[in-house]
Amino acid sequence: MVSIRERVPGGTDPRPLGGLDDAFGAGWLRMIALEPAPQEHMVPLRDARLVRVLGLVEDALRRTGDGSRRSVPSAGALYPYDVVVVGGSGRRPQVLRPDLTRGICAALPLSGAAAADLRAALDEDGGIDGADHVVLLARPWLSMRKYGPRGHLYTQLDAGHAATSLLGTALGQGPAVLRLRVPRRRISACLDPFLPYREVHSVVSVEAARKDDQVRETTVNLTSLPRRDVAESMERFCWSQIPEALRDGGDRALPVTSAPVVVVDDAPGGLRRIGRHEWRLLTRLRQSCKRFDQQEQPADGVAAALEVITTALPTDLPDVTGGDGGVRMSVLTGPGPIADACRRRLPGGDIRLAVSDAANDPAVVTRLCLGQRHIGWAKALVMFHLRTERLLRAGRPQDVRDALFRASAAAHLIYLGAARNGVAVTAVGGFDTRALRSVAGIGDGEEVVYLMALGVEAGTGGKLDRLAVAHAHGE
Repeated sequence: MVSIRERVPGGTDPRPLGGLDDAFGAGWLRMIALEPAPQEHMVPLRDARLVRVLGLVEDALRRTGDGSRRSVPSAGALYPYDVVVVGGSGRRPQVLRPDLTRGICAALPLSGAAAADLRAALDEDGGIDGADHVVLLARPWLSMRKYGPRGHLYTQLDAGHAATSLLGTALGQGPAVLRLRVPRRRISACLDPFLPYREVHSVVSVEAARKDDQVRETTVNLTSLPRRDVAESMERFCWSQIPEALRDGGDRALPVTSAPVVVVDDAPGGLRRIGRHEWRLLTRLRQSCKRFDQQEQPADGVAAALEVITTALPTDLPDVTGGDGGVRMSVLTGPGPIADACRRRLPGGDIRLAVSDAANDPAVVTRLCLGQRHIGWAKALVMFHLRTERLLRAGRPQDVRDALFRASAAAHLIYLGAARNGVAVTAVGGFDTRALRSVAGIGDGEEVVYLMALGVEAGTGGKLDRLAVAHAHGE
């Protein structure tokens, strides 16, 4: 039996203003107000299906490694998304929101009709009969308040990492699919009263646990109501800056197929894709490099880390190439053994190799990354870029979502490939787009949306985007 905790909201604090001017005093007290501590009592959760899905979320997104490292990377360690689990074995679906930071879980008090409509919306074109669902909700405010408008891009990329980790972890225990083309407005209508200002990013649907499945016991602290956010008015303003079509617009449903997220040709050598039962182990090994060392990197290690890009994922992405609205990947490295190994081992298609002497110069690499000296000794830079004229078309916001997911999913695979092959890797948020395109030979009509660096871990140093000032963006 699983124990869960139900929280009962406390009262208010009607303190007198003590002679202060009403407008000033009330305003100041409102600014510093804190929620009263809720009263709690334990209630049981016996549904094995829900316990299994909550365990999946824990492994995919929250479980930490050394130094409280989370399962997935995030720009600035902000993790700008929420997760909602919908399912269970009862007639009425349960709707739970795991808190990925505090390790508790809130039961969203949807009405019976709203819960049924939410379940029906998620079951629509789901691909797995009777599935339980994990809904990933992007929360742009958490990233935009630090990085400004570009934070919306980082939110989409971070959510893509989370979605890919959820899918891969789920595949390790049974059938699962990821869908980006979901009825966003119907889902949002059910969840907005409790989780406002979120974008429905994707839905991972997993085969329901069987009665004879062994489910580990765990303790979940269940709150009856979600906490209100004290910054709601500021988040509302941030939300108003995002084009409505980008937030809510969708596209027609497509069948789920299993394919690489970046189009590849037949491989020149034996590729090592990520197996379904490797995900949990590699997720726990995954980490972001804090500083690269100048020592030499075994050449085949970088190439092996990159070739996992051919791993097929079951999604509803359309079959398009980088030139038709997909994503292209360019690998920039200097002349030498790493370049030779990449020529031998990397597939073609939308993956290209760019070799330049500039990539062997740490001063040039540092300038390309807007002065981030901890990147300077990286042995290879990996760029994901989009052909903007084919992507940014009126009435087609789903094309943008698809392309950004492809970039983040491919990057996540590389993180896992790097963990498997002992290669240090990190994402680079700030970079000189024009100079990077010039060095890598990328056309002016291509927009670089994701940059990664690979090399040898130096073992010391701190990432600048963890500081209060985002030096990675020239502030």
